[in-house]
Amino acid sequence: MFKFVLAIAFLGLSACAAMDRSARSGYMSEYEQGTPAPVDLYRQRAMNVETEAREEMGLLGRTLTDDERQAVENRIRLKRQEARIATKREKKQYFEVRGALKNDRERIQFLSLPTYEARTRFAQTRGFGHAAEAFSDEVAKTIESNDIALGMSQKGVTESWGDPDMVETAGNVLYGFERWKYNRYITGDEGYKKEMRIVYFEGGRVVGWERP
Repeated sequence: MFKFVLAIAFLGLSACAAMDRSARSGYMSEYEQGTPAPVDLYRQRAMNVETEAREEMGLLGRTLTDDERQAVENRIRLKRQEARIATKREKKQYFEVRGALKNDRERIQFLSLPTYEARTRFAQTRGFGHAAEAFSDEVAKTIESNDIALGMSQKGVTESWGDPDMVETAGNVLYGFERWKYNRYITGDEGYKKEMRIVYFEGGRVVGWERP
């Protein structure tokens, strides 16, 4: 008798499992109820990296030419390589010569070399191993995060933000009073918009900045 009851219970459970479930039953999964699948985080991350690269290069908000598309792809690859630099020593080595390297392709070539010593030889054979400014670890970290800081040299600012869109000077040039203007694209509630950033220098060093 017990086996017979157990068999009936088993058949009943099987029948329930085979039945279509109502949305009101509370048993439907979120996907059965039409909830969209989770966002592809890898794809979203890739889109964010491309947006950041285009922003750095001033190429947001328009269709790219073939040359510009290749330049953006090089910048994305470079940013990924920079993010994988493992030690402070290697970061310092890279940011000491980054400005002397002609373009993103040469920076990619430099970072693709397998060892610290190989990268040192690469720099020395091109004659700029000791010509570039040696950044402190703190400044190198600031440059790596595409930021600026008080006291940073003009070379450090160009390493971080690139060449300015406009340079204005004031007074005697010997005192190094300059104002650099950058036009950057930022994201907001209404999409991308242009924002001006102004950096002030005295004696070739950052003394302040503003966003008018």
